[in-house]
Amino acid sequence: MRKKNFSFVIAVIISVLIISFCMTETVMGQSRTEHRREKQYYSALEKEYYADMKALLTRKGYVNSGITIRWVLEETGERNYTVMIHHRRITQLDDVGKEDLLQELMKTEFQDAGCTFCYEFLVF
Repeated sequence: MRKKNFSFVIAVIISVLIISFCMTETVMGQSRTEHRREKQYYSALEKEYYADMKALLTRKGYVNSGITIRWVLEETGERNYTVMIHHRRITQLDDVGKEDLLQELMKTEFQDAGCTFCYEFLVF
């Protein structure tokens, strides 16, 4: 009789472990899918943003401008973007010219409440 009870207890423990494992995998799988969707969403926005900036700079006469976009994900979930732009002619602009260019670049930003942008003009 004791052997049957022991076997039953072992079977219950194994069943509980299997069920727990399956539930954990389901939750983690949903989290991964959500993360993948978010990554694709921001990737599409960033590509369009880059193309818009590149087109604006080309129209302004800054062909072959270097653009580097970096972002940091804060604990709050906010994305902070740092956009570094370098072109020899941009570094020769006065402060008013740089501010005007900056204002136009800010118009190309994608509208997402969880994102902030900071611009830097790199000097050669």
